[in-house]
Amino acid sequence: MLSALKQYVFSGVSRHYKDETNRRIMVVNLFSAVGMSITFLLGCRAFFAAEYSLSTTLFTASVVFAISQRLQVRVATPRARTASITLLILCLMVLTLLLLITGGKDNTGPLWIYLVPPVTMFFAGFIRGLFSLIAFTVVSAIVMFGFDEAILVTQYTYAFKTRLLYSFMTVSFLSAFYEYSRQKSYDTALYLSEQFERQAKHDHLTQLLNRRGAQQCLEREYARIVRNKSKFSIAIADIDRFKSINDTLGHEQGDEVLVQISKVFTTRLRTQDILARWGGEEFMFIFNDTDEAGAVEALEQIRKTLNQAPLNINGHEFHVTSSFGVSEVTPDIDISCAIRCADKALYHAKDNGRDQVCAISTLNSPPLSEQRTSF
Repeated sequence: MLSALKQYVFSGVSRHYKDETNRRIMVVNLFSAVGMSITFLLGCRAFFAAEYSLSTTLFTASVVFAISQRLQVRVATPRARTASITLLILCLMVLTLLLLITGGKDNTGPLWIYLVPPVTMFFAGFIRGLFSLIAFTVVSAIVMFGFDEAILVTQYTYAFKTRLLYSFMTVSFLSAFYEYSRQKSYDTALYLSEQFERQAKHDHLTQLLNRRGAQQCLEREYARIVRNKSKFSIAIADIDRFKSINDTLGHEQGDEVLVQISKVFTTRLRTQDILARWGGEEFMFIFNDTDEAGAVEALEQIRKTLNQAPLNINGHEFHVTSSFGVSEVTPDIDISCAIRCADKALYHAKDNGRDQVCAISTLNSPPLSEQRTSF
């Protein structure tokens, strides 16, 4: 029983949706189940009491609750979820108005009106919920005070009606204020979460992706080429003699060198390519849908641009070069192996004069599992 109820409540929930969307789906499922059960039981009671008009209304409401729940689960689109919520709110409002008109059991029906504001605000949100409550308040006031009470089946005192209306407006105001505060808090929390996520994936100095962000991009790109049976290339760049730059200019100016070099690299890339700071003075290039030869050609252009564009550090021009190691990634070569290949090609470029692009396919060197040594 509990497992069936849990499955019902969580139906329609997806890990691809935002937490707020999943929460609303679960609450709609639960509210529909409760509303469907209550209206069906009350409908049965009214039917056996020979109150056929009331039983028909309650059975219809029960069906509407069921339809609204199945709509958001079966169709599973934002428009369907909006339609489902609209059905729920309209059904609740119509039932409440009927109770207001008929009085319900011992004229206690109007007390259900206080259920409308919190439910409407929660499901519809602040803006739509506010307009919905204003419309419902106007209709309720017309029902109670308009047409010389000709609409009402039962009779209420004037004091009762005014107090009911004022108290309903107070509950509506409190519900609107709560929903507004909740949405603001949620938006703030979401913004901070996105900022923290960005900081966790980006390098604070160059504003490029950091190693963690690059790893995620590599995994995503690798999954894509496995599906499509395609390929891409990666490259690791290392600033030549960067230690001497730090020793000569200082670490602060060394950071400025990294920033300016990252800008030179970025300006020569295509929009679909990715550049990340891999660590220290190293950068990672990800060339989407590009074979090794294409990556080498692109990096040669970047290397020449860097050679021809001296960096301006505190009014002084400095010529900085970089070495590059390139490796192609295919479904048969995993990411870690490709990174070792690019690292090995970079090591070869550094060891053979620096300021050059070296592809792993051009090397006849030790096994790929060999660890990289520092230089």
